Amino acid sequence: GHIEIEVAPPTDEDVPRRSISEPCVESTTHKLLYVKALTQRKASRQASKDTKSRYVMDKIQHMTKKDRIRTAIKCTFICLCFILILCMPKILGQIHETQYLEPLTPKIHSHLEVDNPSAGLLEVKIMAGECYVPSGLEVGHYWIKAHVQHGDKVLAGPMKPLELLHKVVVLHDPDPAAAAAHSPAPAPAAGGPSRRLNAGGGGSTHNGADVKVEFDMKSYVANGNEVKLVLETNCPAVVSTMISLASLGMVGTAQVWLALILLVIVLLLILTEAIHRTLAAFCGAASVLFVLSLEHRLPSMSTIIGWMDHGTLALLWGMMVIVAMLSRTGVFEWCAIRLFEHSGGSLWKLYWVMMIFDCILSAFLDNVTTMLLLAPVIISLCKAIDVEPKPMLISLALFGNVGGTSTMIGDPPNIIIGNALSDEINFMDFMKILGPGVLIMIPCCLAFVRWYYGQAYFGKDIRCDVGKLKEQYPIREPKLLIRSGIVLSACIFMFFLHPVTHLDPAYIACFGAVLLLLMSEHHDFEFALEKVEWDSLLFFAGLFVFTEGLAELGLLRVIADGISSVIEAIPVAQRQLSANIILHWVSAVTSAFVDNIPFTTTMIPVIRRMVENVEGLSLRPLAWTLAFGADLGGMGTLIGASANVVMCGIASEAGHHVSFMEFFRIGWPMMCLTASISCVYMIVLQQAGWL
Repeated sequence: GHIEIEVAPPTDEDVPRRSISEPCVESTTHKLLYVKALTQRKASRQASKDTKSRYVMDKIQHMTKKDRIRTAIKCTFICLCFILILCMPKILGQIHETQYLEPLTPKIHSHLEVDNPSAGLLEVKIMAGECYVPSGLEVGHYWIKAHVQHGDKVLAGPMKPLELLHKVVVLHDPDPAAAAAHSPAPAPAAGGPSRRLNAGGGGSTHNGADVKVEFDMKSYVANGNEVKLVLETNCPAVVSTMISLASLGMVGTAQVWLALILLVIVLLLILTEAIHRTLAAFCGAASVLFVLSLEHRLPSMSTIIGWMDHGTLALLWGMMVIVAMLSRTGVFEWCAIRLFEHSGGSLWKLYWVMMIFDCILSAFLDNVTTMLLLAPVIISLCKAIDVEPKPMLISLALFGNVGGTSTMIGDPPNIIIGNALSDEINFMDFMKILGPGVLIMIPCCLAFVRWYYGQAYFGKDIRCDVGKLKEQYPIREPKLLIRSGIVLSACIFMFFLHPVTHLDPAYIACFGAVLLLLMSEHHDFEFALEKVEWDSLLFFAGLFVFTEGLAELGLLRVIADGISSVIEAIPVAQRQLSANIILHWVSAVTSAFVDNIPFTTTMIPVIRRMVENVEGLSLRPLAWTLAFGADLGGMGTLIGASANVVMCGIASEAGHHVSFMEFFRIGWPMMCLTASISCVYMIVLQQAGWL
């Protein structure tokens, strides 16, 4: 048949625009035109680079001698500082943790030598095994006491030297009244109360401990005598322990404050957009690693790479490749036009239908995957009807976080909680407890967004020729659509089977992407790699390293210990309800500024320990509270959740930059709204006894 084809000049669109009077696509002519346009675009980019290079050379040639000297001195100084920073770990020397496997015998002190002692902080990790006691002897406290000894004397601290440097770890306390009657309890350290790690009842075997304690050794002066960690226990049987010692020096005494300062600086850099957010994340990661090197414990490269959440990065890469191939076919534009046609021209109706669909999809897929699938549809739709896409894109990220809260596989914190507490909660429990709360939130969120954007946005009268839009945006490559659709459908089907197969979604996405690339042609491979948002992937990598570095410096541990201390001070009758409220809001606010994956990982052992050792607490209510707080807190800021960052990257790629403050102005109030609803919802369930 007769074909009329018109090729436009190369633009950022990868498929040349053309008018088609008779749909005969996937033809040899079209492929040749596509390759030609792609070649022209590459040549255009190279010409642009050459122009920039000539501009830089002209600028250098017109510099005065004084300007050249000043520039040379500045560059030399920066290079010297860079070299000095790189050499600092080698100059200071890096010391690995000293580890001991030590059996502790009752009434016998164990002395462990501290390698490379220095004035400052000594960090000690104590992992204790079980204390096996015949039932007839089960009275009193069973504990491990530790103090630091320099030569023949205990190191002095700034307050009550002897008591400050004594640490008491209580392994078991069956009955405080009986314990007081049978044996005197050891005096708690002045630096903090003794910590009960396990509280069992009736049995003869009591689980051990896994804690981290710190000794302030500011008064240490090297005099040739050895520094030793002295441990003792009153357990009637031998207790096996693994002790790790690390001397962090004077920097260690201020490491938490340094971590907090670095967090504030990185947030300000991202907020003000003084530099690109990816560069800000990398600067934060480099700063944290530099502080760790000053503490003589710079992690190895394999450890740093291990800090990156490979599952999230691999899932993003795989889905980005699949979505890029789908974008070639024109299916997103096709879907957008059909959605607009069924909305009857009402932007508000189109909006709430898209957001509800987003919530449903995010409940059973990872909300990052949902964002990668729906964001291109939103952009294409808004472009076709000439509407600003940023409000809908931001809402897509927010409602994705809300919907992902309702199931175990919808958000990474839920997956972490479900796997770690699999003995207590299962997949259906998430839907039974969290699902109804999410259903209550959705209409409230829709009402808030309608009020926030108002009639100025949703009241627009959209008039456009749907028939003309259908002709303008047809399916361009049916064969590629079939291949991509089959692969995407298979991936989504496997995602839904996650509760059965327990297969990591990252494997599914990566294998699907590779399979699709194998079925495609050479230029499709180049196109897919070009469309991957590498800046978003690098931002995530830097953010993961930065957050894990903050955890190594003890910031997250201090937050967790603070929560535990506050809850322990509450009367038993109100303890569970108060614990739910405190944990909920602390999790929400913290997850808005610190990635919720390491925060959730840090909090799980904390709530386990609180339940085992603090009277009046149950594990399940705390688990649901942590899930609500960590999931919904991600809506507070642009860096709070992975879906937010992905949305920002997709919007920027389409020419619609979303700033930190632009997201914060709607994200933070919506986070507060949903967190308040979930808090009241949890209080009602707690009072009704349904948790």
